[in-house]
Formats: sequence, structure tokens, C-alpha cells
Amino acid sequence: MAAALRGWSRRRLLGAAATGAFAALTAGCAVPRAPRPSEPARWTFRDDTGKVVTAPRRPRRIVAYSTAAATLWDYGIHAVGVYGALQTRGGGADPTVLGAVDLGRVAVLGRTWGQINLEVFGGLSPDLVVDPLQFGGHHIDANALGVVGELAPVASVEIYSSGIRTSVRRSAELARALGADGFDGRRREFEAARARLAKVAAARRDVSVLFASADPDGLRIARRGWPVIGDLESLGVSARVPDRGESVFMEKVSWENADRRPADLILLDVRTSSLQRDQLRANRVWRALPAVRAGQTGTWNPEPVLSYRAMTGVYDELARTLAGARPLAA
Repeated sequence: MAAALRGWSRRRLLGAAATGAFAALTAGCAVPRAPRPSEPARWTFRDDTGKVVTAPRRPRRIVAYSTAAATLWDYGIHAVGVYGALQTRGGGADPTVLGAVDLGRVAVLGRTWGQINLEVFGGLSPDLVVDPLQFGGHHIDANALGVVGELAPVASVEIYSSGIRTSVRRSAELARALGADGFDGRRREFEAARARLAKVAAARRDVSVLFASADPDGLRIARRGWPVIGDLESLGVSARVPDRGESVFMEKVSWENADRRPADLILLDVRTSSLQRDQLRANRVWRALPAVRAGQTGTWNPEPVLSYRAMTGVYDELARTLAGARPLAA
């Protein structure tokens, strides 16, 4: 990444945008509208880095990390460009990460962690970048972040260390600052869904739940580095979480040792980076696990869309799955 950035400058990027070299890439992107009479003359938002992000007017041309773009899309705020966590086995984009984002209407600036195409970025003429924080760190490669920040203000919401509830609230506050409305009903539905899951979890406290991803070599058992795990535990879900190890996110277990992590309910990572249940049907070890034999499996998403509506769906789906599970004999 550092080599790719060598020689880039604000002048070069703006010059590339001015030549129209990226017209084909930006075709279909919305033309920014003039400020409405009710809009403030200057836009501000205090983000989770502690800085006050400013712009001459409310931003319209937004570039965002994939899950942030999906969250804003849920509130009717449509990014013109997205980047990060898009790569799948087939080279396409992961719909579980992007939610309802219409890729026919946006430019893709990168498909892997930290990557952002600076030429495409400059051609989009963005007036805001939404780059969420992971334990205080940005999702854009540090070498590119400085160049990005010269071209457009960067707003960041912490989505890992702050906890799901706070992340959802802060994401909604950013969406509101960008012009979205209608939050009260969605927030009530979100809180009601949390209450429903807590009620089910209390009745199924003796059902142990394993959150995992699968690949040809074995299972990756989730740890609390994924904030959704701690959130669900706070609602009473009895998660089987490995002790802290080298990775805060996962413990790798080979298929030969997969039965050493027994659980009454197994939830598999729904992202396309993980094997799904239909892809594991030929795996004899998977089929032999007690939860699988009992038909007590489901899905989970380590990187959910952090809108009120999307998280309401997450809680309700897990409540239905958990309600149908029972403790299994040892």
C-alpha cells in the first residue's frame, strides 16, 4: 500500500478528478443538491475520535466503509462510494456485510481490509468519509488516511469497544446529522426486540450457544472481540466463549478437535468468508456434532449492520432460534 501511495498528492488527485478520467466509474452517482433553506450554513459533527468534523454544508457525497455505508443506507443516506470487507470467493461483494446497499449506484473503492483506490476516490469529489473505528483504529490503511483526510473530512464512530447499543445510537446520531429522520419509532422497536430476546434468553439460560465460523480446516470459535457477543451475553444468552488467546476475535479448532467445544446450539457466521450449513453436509465431523444431529443450528453475523431496523431483525431472529432450542444430554 505504501508503495502505491508514493508520489500521490492532493494536487494530483484533484487534477485527476478535474480531467474527468473517472467519469465511467462515477456514472450514476447522484449530483449533490444545493442546501435546503432549513440546512445550517456550516455542518458539524463530534465524532468518536473526539474531534469536531466540519463541512461548509451538510455532506451529500459520502464515501463510507462497507458496514457504515449499509447502516446509513438503512436511514436513506446513500453513499456514492464504498470500500472494505467486500471480497468473496467469487470476487463479488458480500451482501451480508453490505445490507441493502445498491452497488449499481455506488463506486467500489476497495474490497479488502485497509484498501482504498485513491484515484477513484478523488474522482468522486466526496465531501465526507465515514470510516468507523475498531478499538480506536481506522479501517483505512494509515498511509492512505492522510491523503484521504486532505481531500474530505473524515467522521468516525467506534463500533467495537463502545458496545452494540452505543454504536447503534451513535450511528443514528450521525445519520440524523446527515439529514435522516423518523428515529423514535425505530428506536422503540429496537428496544422492544432487545426485551423480547432477553425474555427468551432467561427461559433458555440452560441452552449453551456457540458462535462460530467454518472453513475446510476447522471451526473458528468466536471470542468477545466481536462486540455482538458481549451484547448478546448482556441480554442473557449463554455463550460458550473460549478463554482469551492470540486473537481477540477467534480461537481456531481443527475438525479433529471440533467435538471438544460442545454446545446445545451452534450459530454459524453468515458471511461468505465462512462455509455455510449446506456446504458442510458432506463433513462427517460437522454432522456428528450433537447440536447438528439435534437440528439446533442457526446463523449470526460478526459485522451486523448497525441501524435500529437491522439490529431489531438480528435480535428477533436469534430469539426465534433460541426459543426452539433445548439443552442436550451430555
